[in-house]
Amino acid sequence: MLILKDVSKLYQKNVVLNGVSYHFSDKKYCIVGPNGIGKTTVLMLAAGLESLSGGEVTFNDKSVFLTETKRYLGISSDKINLPGFLTAQQLLELHCSQHRCPFPTILINHLGFSAQLATQVSSLSLGNLKKVSLLLAVAHNPLCLLLDEPTTGLDSNSREWLLSFLNQYHGQVIVTSHEKVFTESAYYEHVDLTQLNKCNDIT
Repeated sequence: MLILKDVSKLYQKNVVLNGVSYHFSDKKYCIVGPNGIGKTTVLMLAAGLESLSGGEVTFNDKSVFLTETKRYLGISSDKINLPGFLTAQQLLELHCSQHRCPFPTILINHLGFSAQLATQVSSLSLGNLKKVSLLLAVAHNPLCLLLDEPTTGLDSNSREWLLSFLNQYHGQVIVTSHEKVFTESAYYEHVDLTQLNKCNDIT
């Protein structure tokens, strides 16, 4: 279970999140809200990739900033800068080595990414960057997937496969999206960050 407790985040003097609390206890969630409300920031904090300005974030009662906890989390976000000097295969191999998991050949085939494995990350198109980001998120079969706009930039075949994959995923799935396939889906419980974020209460 992912829990946010009184979470706040400031970038310099800009308050992005203030007093956000939520228990993600069910299987699938879609975080909704207007651009700039802090949806991506919530995912980055939940993955332990950005520091907190206040509050705490835990997964299964342990801080998400612990190395042992991060092994249970997988994140895909355009906000994460991937090392451009590596090829896609080298990056995936490094990830699999760190997580002690098999190379995700089957997932690569489903996403139609085999031909791009030898390409440097810096030379990948936006759509293929999305694919390698998704592969990094799911390769180690995490208990909790954190996916920021996961279908953006995907071709139709990859998009269709991903949606089916997520609907059947055994672990927890938390996405941010403006797409109706998520925002109006019965599979996903919808969390309106506008109602949780108390930024507007700051005077």
